[in-house]
Amino acid sequence: MIPPEQSDLSAIMSWMERIRPSDLAQRFAREGGFDAESFQPCLPGFAGHISAVDGSNAMVLESGSFSVAAVRAVETTFHLGARVHAGETPLRLVRIGPEKTNEGYEDLYFECFGDDPLEPLENEDRSRAAAVLRDTLEYWTLSRVAAILGEGDVLLIDGTLRVNHGALRQVMKRILTDARRKGVHIAAVTKAATSTWGDGIPIVQSAEALARESGIHGPWYLEIPPHLLDAVHHREWHFESVYVASLHRCSPRAFKVDLPEGCGTTEVSAVFSALSAYADDGRVTGYPYPLFDAHRLAAITADQTESVRQELRGRMAGMGMQESDYTSYFGDYHDEFARY
Repeated sequence: MIPPEQSDLSAIMSWMERIRPSDLAQRFAREGGFDAESFQPCLPGFAGHISAVDGSNAMVLESGSFSVAAVRAVETTFHLGARVHAGETPLRLVRIGPEKTNEGYEDLYFECFGDDPLEPLENEDRSRAAAVLRDTLEYWTLSRVAAILGEGDVLLIDGTLRVNHGALRQVMKRILTDARRKGVHIAAVTKAATSTWGDGIPIVQSAEALARESGIHGPWYLEIPPHLLDAVHHREWHFESVYVASLHRCSPRAFKVDLPEGCGTTEVSAVFSALSAYADDGRVTGYPYPLFDAHRLAAITADQTESVRQELRGRMAGMGMQESDYTSYFGDYHDEFARY
């Protein structure tokens, strides 16, 4: 193997030095106006219900002109540390392409929300289209769960309070409005946050560095002022106030947590009490385990994907397609390359 170009390695390391400077904690404190008092403790005690929603998508078939994606969403609900309910949507199959816009999305959106999407879903980026289809089922599940939770309960989302498609903006606004009216708290937890400050410096790692420098031990949370965050596209698709939180004293990592804009101090404190109360699972210490449970239930495994693929192949055979036809439509030459 030819080794990588030394100048390329140097360029990468130069960037790493830029986003991880030796004075990271001090710069973060100065630019954000933080000190040790900025870190708030997660107070003990939460007796309500906490529900988590997650979704999954997988490509079942891919050809040059179109793909078939499988999507689903799940919810799981805990009370006093024990799971009391779990449910999932049917596994849905949607064709992506070759048309410019996705007709299946319009059907799915109508099934979920009873009206037509305000914006079509473009098929050009198939991975993004599959993610939007998944999000649609997730938001439908969110709306159903929010309707049955009560005052003081918490509803968790895997990811952010940021929609990835314009048609979902009104759906998210409606979910947040209905939840606030009922007194249901909503929070989104990001496993791999992309938010930055200072033109590219990661927010979560900066907060972790400042906590260490200040001698702050978890569980804690830190509110990030909007002016500190780097600019983002489609600000009108965002609904969040941003926090960083370390949810357990033994947690190896902190996480970005989004709460709806306009939350009061009491509501914020209640949410982080709930998150820390459910962050002591030894498998994922510091991560809210209702979300971990939802992730495990939602994941479309390789075996499940293959089972759906074989079901489709069987039906294709029933309509007269030969193996050579299937290979012509869905064969991947990378599989041939991998043999050598």
